[in-house]
Amino acid sequence: MLIITKILNACIRDTFISLSNTKMHHNLLLFIAILILASCNEITKEDLKGNWIAVPSGKVPDIWGFNFKGDSVELIGDYSFKESGKFQVEKGKLKFHLNRDNFKTETEILRLEADTLLIFDSLVFHRNREINNFDFQEYELIGHETNRFLSQEKKFFRSIHFYKIGEEIHFRFGDKQGAIEDVNLFLEGGHSNPKVLVFIGKGINLKDLRSLYYRFAWVQKLNILLGTKREGIFETHVLNDHIEIWWEDLALHIANLKSAPPPPPQPSIEFNSKASYLKNGGTEIKISTKKDFQKIEELTAIGRCVVSISANLPIEDYFELKKRLRKWKQVNKEIMTEIE
Repeated sequence: MLIITKILNACIRDTFISLSNTKMHHNLLLFIAILILASCNEITKEDLKGNWIAVPSGKVPDIWGFNFKGDSVELIGDYSFKESGKFQVEKGKLKFHLNRDNFKTETEILRLEADTLLIFDSLVFHRNREINNFDFQEYELIGHETNRFLSQEKKFFRSIHFYKIGEEIHFRFGDKQGAIEDVNLFLEGGHSNPKVLVFIGKGINLKDLRSLYYRFAWVQKLNILLGTKREGIFETHVLNDHIEIWWEDLALHIANLKSAPPPPPQPSIEFNSKASYLKNGGTEIKISTKKDFQKIEELTAIGRCVVSISANLPIEDYFELKKRLRKWKQVNKEIMTEIE
């Protein structure tokens, strides 16, 4: 900016020497002043440097915040889902190029004054000078499309990020790192009873999910929402899953854990195991691969049936199978499922 000003000053000085018409002097001065003003008002990357936090509006924000540094950006979506990429500022527009799926989008910078930023039509952010970054791990979702989105869900959720770095499983509860042993305390804390939202990271398999489901069943959290794929800059594909675990299997699982508290009291239900459920007649259908899905057509409108799903089934196939079984359960309420 200093170099531009010096050049313009030199132009003004030389012009004064060479021009004799006063009106031309005035027009030239006005033109140069407009150039200087436009240069000073142009928004640059440096103007956005640092952390920006969403201004509370009474609902879960679509974007919680940004961290701009150099030409890189960290974006914190709803329920603390973190993504990163590059950004540019051109002609009053903020352009994003995220690492995920080579995704690109842009928004007009509607207002930038002092420590307030207005973008995406109505999202207001305030500059936060007290922190340096959003200090938690980034990961990619499993990538399963459901065509149902988190924004369509009207409930508030407790969010769990369930993902792998290499072969190691990680947990994040909101924005706090934890371990599988912390699941029960996280779900039982507080006075409200919100639904559970689990973001499923790439690399998580059905055996991993089964271990987590035991923890949920332990505290009777049986209806779970799974986040499986990001869409655009605001949305997440989600699906509902209902956990079905026999009480005897749960008690055995808990007993085999190290330093585990006693299992929950035995529920007053008629059937506590697969054997008792099928004792007086019923059908068991085993699903080991996607080819076995054709066995679902053997289901009937009446009669007990247990669909036993191999823990080695790819997790995407498990999602598809549960979708099909939900339709059958609307016809026959006595269909049960388990992950073997």
